[in-house]
Amino acid sequence: MSDSPAPTYSADVSKYADDYDLVRRALDGDESAVTEFEKEYRGTLERVLMARGIDRVAAEDLAADIISECFGAGRKGETTRPLLEKFEGRSSLSTWLIRITWNRWLDLRRRDKFRGELPEYEDDAARGVDRFDRVAAEDDEDDFLETDLAELMAGAIREAFASLEPDVLVMLRLSYLHGISQTEIAAMWQCDQTRISRALSAARTQVAAETMRLLRAKDPELQIDWDDFKRLCAYGIEL
Repeated sequence: MSDSPAPTYSADVSKYADDYDLVRRALDGDESAVTEFEKEYRGTLERVLMARGIDRVAAEDLAADIISECFGAGRKGETTRPLLEKFEGRSSLSTWLIRITWNRWLDLRRRDKFRGELPEYEDDAARGVDRFDRVAAEDDEDDFLETDLAELMAGAIREAFASLEPDVLVMLRLSYLHGISQTEIAAMWQCDQTRISRALSAARTQVAAETMRLLRAKDPELQIDWDDFKRLCAYGIEL
């Protein structure tokens, strides 16, 4: 699909082997890989943007732009180096794409905010200079996954687990972290297995409800539900 050199991947290819394979096949022009990529990640990017309160039309437009750039379609219609060729495997493909998309959104917002306030020079148009580019710079604090939503989500889930009774928290750890059966846990607590099952079920419900309550209290504009929360975790946010 592109005459550019093949992408260079990091040494540890085993962790994200499926991502590497998909990227390689898509860049090589495998139509099934391209279709798989678009089907999986366009929706992912749209959901992440809308989870932060961005309206559907804007989210769909930006996600479509990023997907197009992945295969060399520039923002102004020109052909550019495919964005996917920059994927080096330092994170999952989903995490990498989400980070790029969110930072692009932040750039667009800053451009809208400051464009009318920046100085303009006579030769700007002839040189193709964007006034915003004079002051725009990469800002690590704008990293969506590391400092914004991830931090908010991590704080909420930790507080939610901290709200559980100590014995229930121990049950959860035994069951989900250590793979201890409910029968064995019931024997430890010297009670009926049904009681353990109810306690674990109630704990899961409490954690979900408390997490959502805390998120909305900290950021009332955040449009996210429990299913979104779980999907975002699966997309690479480490809590």
